[in-house]
Amino acid sequence: MDIMLDKAGDLYISSEGDIVLGNSVAQKIRVRLKWFEGEWRWNRSEGLPYRDTLLMKNPDMDYFEAAAREKIFEVEEVTEVREVSASFDRRTRQAAMRFVAVTDLETIRREMRLDV
Repeated sequence: MDIMLDKAGDLYISSEGDIVLGNSVAQKIRVRLKWFEGEWRWNRSEGLPYRDTLLMKNPDMDYFEAAAREKIFEVEEVTEVREVSASFDRRTRQAAMRFVAVTDLETIRREMRLDV
């Protein structure tokens, strides 16, 4: 069980004021994809290489998308990653990622904006 998060990434609080627990593969994937490499103090190699591959003048999209695909596949319930695509607009400094991941129970299709 995990503590559930809302779409903004904050704790999801029920109408009764309680923290909600659940098991969401989509949330597990989203958390992994929002993690910048070097951000977690106990394992600096965790996360995606946003700064080194995406947030630069000439981003290496193939490398970044392959790294994102690998992070999605690290989620235990994921059996297949069908699509991963990322974009970064240097002018507006907005990044986005789309993915399709398959589990034994569902196909997860998401597009997420990245705060950069």
